[in-house]
Amino acid sequence: MTYLKSNLHYLRLKNGLSQKELASKLYMAHQTISNHELGKSEPDLDGMQKYADFYQIPLSDLIDVDLSKKQKSFMDLGNVLINTHRKTFQILSGTKGIYVIKDVCKCQIVFEDAKYHDEEYPFPVDRRVLVTNYNFWWFNRKVYIGLEIEMKDHRKLYVYVSNDAKVQNSDSFKKYREQANQIKKKLMKYRSF
Repeated sequence: MTYLKSNLHYLRLKNGLSQKELASKLYMAHQTISNHELGKSEPDLDGMQKYADFYQIPLSDLIDVDLSKKQKSFMDLGNVLINTHRKTFQILSGTKGIYVIKDVCKCQIVFEDAKYHDEEYPFPVDRRVLVTNYNFWWFNRKVYIGLEIEMKDHRKLYVYVSNDAKVQNSDSFKKYREQANQIKKKLMKYRSF
């Protein structure tokens, strides 16, 4: 566990938290956080997983990788993080999880009618809407903008690019549609590296 204590200290500072604030969020004692960062004690496996989950990183990275040097390998694209070092991407909103980039087959922009957003599964086929500049009767329809990512095993993953509903063809809608397009381009570019 070469990098555990330095990573715990680095991640806490990077996230702008005091030891007391972090202790409150993780339901730990302030002294426990301090001891872990100073190397006076090490968290058990459940404790290490708690840190990894809180910082949304793989447990192996928390232990084995100097994160203060590695952070340049992360590309933050909003609700998608691309790790160029590990060749993975993480979906933060939608089909949450960490996936291998080279397993991406194709990617397309999709829209979900806002009134169905609370459904259990993101972007179900029967709740998606076609959005074009010519849908005048749907012009004020609110939608969530996202991506459908098809994997080699034919699994489909979904990313919410917008965290709230956007009125079709508004400036905000166009901004998030362009952001979805940029994420799509990055995923397709990095799948072959």
